Amino acid sequence: MKIRAIIVEDDKHAQDNLIAYISQQSDIELLGLASDLTEAEELCNSLNPDLVFCDVMVPPATSFDWLLQRNEVPFDLIFTTSFEEFAVKAFRLAAVDYLIKPIDPNEFNSALNKYRNKNRAEESRITQLLANLTGPKTKSKVALPTFTGYIFVEIADIIRCESDNTYTTFFLKDKRKILVSRTLKDVEGMLADYSFCRVHNSHLINLAYVSEYYKGEGGQVKLNDGTVVDVARRRKEEFLSQLK
Repeated sequence: MKIRAIIVEDDKHAQDNLIAYISQQSDIELLGLASDLTEAEELCNSLNPDLVFCDVMVPPATSFDWLLQRNEVPFDLIFTTSFEEFAVKAFRLAAVDYLIKPIDPNEFNSALNKYRNKNRAEESRITQLLANLTGPKTKSKVALPTFTGYIFVEIADIIRCESDNTYTTFFLKDKRKILVSRTLKDVEGMLADYSFCRVHNSHLINLAYVSEYYKGEGGQVKLNDGTVVDVARRRKEEFLSQLK
């Protein structure tokens, strides 16, 4: 069965490149092309695509604005953008593919192979993307991707996060430990708007749970659950300034 795809892109050159790349794929059927978000909504509702190649900036709005207005997002997305840092954090955390313009054909093929080979979780990855784009004033939970789907936890219940190479373990107030396939750097970005501090290459802590600080070259911090975590010397000043 072929992958049913549409393109949402307002730039003619980018449109032509995507059409050319897609035409070389025997298992993709291009259903249509939208140059604005109104057309995108109409195409998605009428054609039910499996995959949407979607530009981030589609004046006068962004594709995020469009997605947030939908009750559900029953298709997968590969975002395209001219801005390498624009919402890359959100893309990475939600495991949604993205391509930087001008699109390299090898990267295009890599993104498609990732889509073809991916295992679908019960919860849509797009749902997590939208959750991660929601402002901190209204967001109280975070979606943690696991091997079987997602676990939604209260941000205030996260005591600390510990790195294990490309994985991170979340330690929660109720004593649960949740292992996710995200680097600590990714997690740090996800929690940047909250009271978390990276005190060590291996440790991100919730400042609300700090009970004691022990002086030293970098020192150590004790958390309410009894855990004692090393503070790296180069991170000591930033950590102490956030406590004040």
